[in-house]
Amino acid sequence: MIGFNSATIRHPTEAKLLKRALDGDIHSANNVLRYLGADPGLCHIMQETIYDIRDSRAWSHLLHYLAFGRWGNQELYPQSKVAVDSQRIDRSIAEIFIQDEEEIESAAKEVILLKALKSPEPQLRQAAAYLLGLRGDLRAIPYLDETIDTGTMCWRLRAVKALAALKDERCGSPLIKALAINRNSLHREARRALQSLGHLSKLAWLKALDHPDAHIRWHAARGLGELGDASYAFILAEGLLDENYAVRWATADVLARLGKRGVPATLTILSQRDLTEQSRQAAYHALHGIVSRRIQARVKPLLVALHDPAASLEAPAIAQRLLMEWDVDE
Repeated sequence: MIGFNSATIRHPTEAKLLKRALDGDIHSANNVLRYLGADPGLCHIMQETIYDIRDSRAWSHLLHYLAFGRWGNQELYPQSKVAVDSQRIDRSIAEIFIQDEEEIESAAKEVILLKALKSPEPQLRQAAAYLLGLRGDLRAIPYLDETIDTGTMCWRLRAVKALAALKDERCGSPLIKALAINRNSLHREARRALQSLGHLSKLAWLKALDHPDAHIRWHAARGLGELGDASYAFILAEGLLDENYAVRWATADVLARLGKRGVPATLTILSQRDLTEQSRQAAYHALHGIVSRRIQARVKPLLVALHDPAASLEAPAIAQRLLMEWDVDE
């Protein structure tokens, strides 16, 4: 317990209720949780009371409820609550842990959460990592990564939310893993989280270009395209050779959107690699999709050759000549 001055208590009745709960009264604990799951007004009263009490046991009890649905190590009375109430309680607890009213309060939370990261109980580690992540503590990243690997769907979704909040390049790799787990809610949330990272997702997307799942390679091409950075064009252009149709065409679309900045990468693939008919069609799309009339005029001989039955012989030579000219003129 940190200790408090009773004169600073904003809600004396609720403070007495909370103190009884912290002393082990389960009926009071249930009522504290009902406050946290109630309408915003009542919820806010209990949140303020928790801040005012400044008793470090509150953080431990709330952490255990989030992890196990228990008040510390004690089972709660059966609750006749609809599911949304439980979700409100969880959100209220997260809000309490995110917001610090005083520095000493922040330190108390941190001690409890960091200790929980070392717990042998995976749910407690997952809950602590989630809350630390929401607090912006980068030490949570490896534990959030572990949650993506081993957690239930609920905890995986929370881990994705925390990784998105951290805004760090190291969050990209576990988010790619989450993206690959399924095609449902976790997939959608991981995709949104990667988008929210912006350019911090670049390294993760580049690595995902070699992912064994074609759907993830497709996402990687599109994700890189959204960044609009031409520095990865030559790596991205390898996707024109992909065995998967969707990956080839996603790659072609991105290269086309890069405009003249993507042309050298496409020309390099055409001039230096053995292409199948499918890859030549994708390369054609990458060049033909560029909106610049000036670029279209320059690459027209190559586009014509790519449509010719003898394309496998003529196109590489034309692409090589254009590439050499591009280096000089562009």
